[in-house]
Amino acid sequence: MQIRFIGASLALGLGACASTPPSDPMAVHDPYEGFNRQVFAFNSGVDKYAISPAATVYKTVTPEFGRDRVADFLSNLGAPVVFVNDVLQVQPSRASDTFLRFTINTTIGLVGLWDAADYFGLKGHREDFGQTLAVWGVGSGPYLVLPFMGPSNPRDLLGRGVDIAFDPLTWTEFAARPDLDDQIRIGRGVLGGLNARVALDDQIRTLNEQPEPYVALRRIYSSQRQAEIRNGKVDNNNAYDDLPDFDEYDN
Repeated sequence: MQIRFIGASLALGLGACASTPPSDPMAVHDPYEGFNRQVFAFNSGVDKYAISPAATVYKTVTPEFGRDRVADFLSNLGAPVVFVNDVLQVQPSRASDTFLRFTINTTIGLVGLWDAADYFGLKGHREDFGQTLAVWGVGSGPYLVLPFMGPSNPRDLLGRGVDIAFDPLTWTEFAARPDLDDQIRIGRGVLGGLNARVALDDQIRTLNEQPEPYVALRRIYSSQRQAEIRNGKVDNNNAYDDLPDFDEYDN
């Protein structure tokens, strides 16, 4: 399965190399806009009729304190992947912070249920292999909208597959309960998605109120990814700075 996933990503990447990028550096290369808009409409429908109602129920039965604990726990689970990408990007200071945060939060923070490291001035950050490839000079390729996954591009799609390989939970096996690892991964994905959907509810509403939500989200994703690659240095010329940050959906 992983081989087919990576193979498809590489095929898209080769297609990206063969495509002509936009001449305007601020423009987003979107040669598959017709297809992307159809998937965007599909994802919007799934959110409206399934994910949003489920998130509303989740918010009703889970107090904010509980949702915060879920967010901290899931963030801590992702720390090993962040650490590997910090190392691959030759960022020793950030790698050290990630390692210390994981150690403190796993121990003092009770397996990550509290972000104890934040009290010591160790702020968290996110890194993924898509960002690592960008730091290495790999181009993003054309803009893509994928079912359920949302906005992406060939570089980030390949990066997702590699990050899955980096995740220790991918290789964890429980001898007594061989299906437990799959159950943990599914639970992690569902719980993380619901938690993120609740946190982003106002921002998604703002996006949907835009005259052209598809164009707004395309610009948001592109500018946000560029800021992440630059470790938070935002382009001041971006006209969409006041629109949502959807990075929590990666959890």
